[in-house]
Amino acid sequence: MRAPTPRRHVLVVAPQCPDVGLLDGLEEVAGALHGVLRDQWRGACTGSPEPSLLCGTSVTQTQIEAAIRGAAERAGRAGAVLVLVLIGHGITPGRNPTLYLMAGNSRADEIASAVNVGALLTQVLETPGLPGVFALVDTCHAGGAIPDLAGTDGGVRQGAARLSMIMSVGAAQKAYRLAFSHGVVQVLTKGIRGAGEFLRADAVLDAVRDAAPGQDARRVEYDGAMVGEQPWLARNASRRVRSGSVLGPVATEELEQALAPLGCPELLATPVTGADVLEHLRGVLPERSPGSGIELSWCLVVVDGLLDCLRTIDLLTSWPGRRLTSERLRRALWLAAGRSADRLPDTSGSELLRDAVEYLRLRAAAVDPDAGRTRVAPLADFVAALAVEDQLAEDGAELTAWADAVGVVELGDAFERVRRGSARMRLRLVVSLHAAVADDWPETLDAWLLDRGEMYRHKVFRCTPDQPGVEERLAGVLHWASVRARKLGVQLRRVEIAASAALLLRWRPEETHFGERLGERHDVVLRWSERLGPPSHLWWINDRARQGLAAMSAYGAGRAPVDWLSLRETEQTQELKKRLGRGTYARAVALEHRPQRFEQVMELLLAHAPIVLWPGVEGCVPDKFRDSLDRFWHLLPAEFSEAYRRSWEQRERHVQAELDGHEHLAQWRTVWHDAEWLDFCDWFEQFTIEGENSA
Repeated sequence: MRAPTPRRHVLVVAPQCPDVGLLDGLEEVAGALHGVLRDQWRGACTGSPEPSLLCGTSVTQTQIEAAIRGAAERAGRAGAVLVLVLIGHGITPGRNPTLYLMAGNSRADEIASAVNVGALLTQVLETPGLPGVFALVDTCHAGGAIPDLAGTDGGVRQGAARLSMIMSVGAAQKAYRLAFSHGVVQVLTKGIRGAGEFLRADAVLDAVRDAAPGQDARRVEYDGAMVGEQPWLARNASRRVRSGSVLGPVATEELEQALAPLGCPELLATPVTGADVLEHLRGVLPERSPGSGIELSWCLVVVDGLLDCLRTIDLLTSWPGRRLTSERLRRALWLAAGRSADRLPDTSGSELLRDAVEYLRLRAAAVDPDAGRTRVAPLADFVAALAVEDQLAEDGAELTAWADAVGVVELGDAFERVRRGSARMRLRLVVSLHAAVADDWPETLDAWLLDRGEMYRHKVFRCTPDQPGVEERLAGVLHWASVRARKLGVQLRRVEIAASAALLLRWRPEETHFGERLGERHDVVLRWSERLGPPSHLWWINDRARQGLAAMSAYGAGRAPVDWLSLRETEQTQELKKRLGRGTYARAVALEHRPQRFEQVMELLLAHAPIVLWPGVEGCVPDKFRDSLDRFWHLLPAEFSEAYRRSWEQRERHVQAELDGHEHLAQWRTVWHDAEWLDFCDWFEQFTIEGENSA
């Protein structure tokens, strides 16, 4: 399905400045970007008034400023998103991190002769009727182009604007050889496999970092409008879906790649409108293909996979259980995908159903790297997850017919895997240090053993109020809970530790040692104890956390719903408090650095964000952690424990780390408040109130 294209205008500004030297290839890359953005099927900026490309030494400061203001006004009148591209030389005056774009008549020793990009963008965002701006800046010091977003909040439009912005480097860095612009052209031309129909700022930036490594590219997004969507840069070229075809982008790409070596593209001249087309293709391929036997065999394997996809989609569109929502499909996809190397689909609705099936059948690795599992095993897990949730029998007529059609021989095993996964999460041990005074170590630990979310046992344990005393008693708490788990015939896997912000920052409870580390055989999740019966001035925090979780659930499965905070943002605590209060950061929050007043910042973030992530040590690389977050988000928070376990093993055995993303997770920390924890907090508050009333 192709979404309707909003009105879009583009302006590419690429001046040459003789005073600081001409840039080789500037005109070529600017023209290439302009062409891609004007292309109907990629940038879709087809309604742009001319001139939409300003390039060369004749482009003056006055022309640039007038052109940008004029483009914004015309886009505002048309209700069109403005895509603004600025490429060229950039300078900053002294230590002032403000970017000035050098025009054809600009002089390096006369800052007033250059274009103040941030100030101009601030004015653009105030343009009446302008629904959004996508700005791409490729200059030295490009990070200094960020507009005054605080001023925008208090401006004429009261912040009712949208901005997506990608920059080649930070404000204090130099850009080289227009590598960022070349990378953008490459990404927009080839597309991004597995991304959605539209390429937004985060996807483009990640892909350009891979295509043009060596530059510290930046991204800024601002969303103050009540309606509409965040601006996108271009359609995804890799997501080409043939008109009338029932195949999605993954299946289309796999089929085209399988047919390409065979030299018979005419076999796919008509859209794949159903299984009959694929059956016909399968029959004629051996006769009409001049390719090798290996290439032909692989193409037939792909066609069989596509047939499996269509049969599975048929089953799901007439599902015998409850209605399949996007949320249910994502949960089943997360379970079936496991630690797959590819990014998960980020679509929703009927597209998600199709894309999830194609992904699991054609791209996903097995949940367990077991040689006995077949290519349809991830699909079997997907169907089983939905069926178990609906309490459908594995030998029901619909499921049996589907399993026979796609060759699933392990449907019973898939049901058992899903049930084992549910049993693994049946018991949770919650240990709270909320009795601590003034962020110190407590004299008692409260422990609850929860069975399917319901309180099964509770006990208070006395301890010495220091770290050794708490850890010694924590081992005793685990023994107490494990004995009761054995009586239930269930293994205890999840241990949740609730503590103050100060303790969470300096203590690693998963490393508590009692013959083995607590985290060796248990997934340890950190919680903020202040959410247990919040003080009166924080009565709202759990309701707000639920709203944040709901906002995060609306995001697709392929990207982590995380807002990143720079060191500068965390150092300005009063401004940060205002932004948090306004709901600027509505998702999980991650820190790029460890701020100086860490505890103060953490108290703020924990009150406003359901999930907070931060570097556990100095020198962590946020960009690499972002990639790991995207890949493993559906497995978090438990996958942090898996990452810690791997790092312990590698350190103690002196073996080389497997570079699969876990090595980056292991360097980071998180406090994670999911719906299960908020439910427990609600129960605890009610339990406390009832206890006080009975007393």
